[in-house]
Amino acid sequence: MDCRRKSAVVVVSTGGIAEISDISQFLFGMFTDKRIMPFNKIVRFLLAAIITSLRARQTYKIFKQVRSPVKIYAASIADKLQKQLDMDIFFALNYTKPKISKLIKRLKSYNKIFVVSLYPQFSYTTTASELDAFRNLKAEIVPLNTFYKDSRYLDIIQSYISKALLRIPEPQRNDTILLFSAHSLPVKLYESTHDRYISQVKETAALIAERFNNHKYRISFQSKLGPVKWISPTTFETIAELPKNVPVLIVPISFIIDNTETLYEIDILYKKFAEGLGMHDFIRSECINDDDRFVSLIKNIILETV
Repeated sequence: MDCRRKSAVVVVSTGGIAEISDISQFLFGMFTDKRIMPFNKIVRFLLAAIITSLRARQTYKIFKQVRSPVKIYAASIADKLQKQLDMDIFFALNYTKPKISKLIKRLKSYNKIFVVSLYPQFSYTTTASELDAFRNLKAEIVPLNTFYKDSRYLDIIQSYISKALLRIPEPQRNDTILLFSAHSLPVKLYESTHDRYISQVKETAALIAERFNNHKYRISFQSKLGPVKWISPTTFETIAELPKNVPVLIVPISFIIDNTETLYEIDILYKKFAEGLGMHDFIRSECINDDDRFVSLIKNIILETV
């Protein structure tokens, strides 16, 4: 007799550094990920140990200024979904606790598992990496990672941009440049995997920009790490090229949940850089986080897929 229950939902994300113990765990987990470091296991682990050691101090300095709320918001999204769906809902993270790898044993009793990745665009370095952990389960795995161009998702992003624009003085509001900033990828990794992430980022940005057709917009890429060539233009380069007397609204187009890239890189580093160039109106639109409208969107996508 098959006693497996029908369906479960797992809300997943990369993870983040919220405690000191997360620093080495996050760094080592990321750099031993074969999707990010496509080498044999021995080389990956050696490189990961070296990089973790080299980056731990700098990461700790960032940690003292901001702490990642990824775990808090992922848990909140799962909790809200549990109240709206007649399914078992879990949340797990790729590189920090609670880890996806530890959850897998509890999922063996289900015959269908919806995996909700908290990234709007698909990437081999995030979405595919998270899905790897589910590969050996006998259940049907249903990834939910196609909402990057869903009109309901775009409605939510539009509302946050509209809200942020109200912070710009009215005489300059219509002149505001929308700067869509997305996490970058190493060029070699992007080309070797034919990752559709970049094209999806550009499509999301274009669809949102259509809703603000009186605003100019640019797309840039952030979070470059190490000496290798990354997808460009960088957000630093793009900010430097923008007119200094025009307001800039930066939109974190590839992030649903606030993290170090938004709270530290954008809110602190880029803002300081922009102000140093003489920009007086440089602001960011908020991330969705655990917005009830996003939870409802995920619920509806699941119900439409059942």
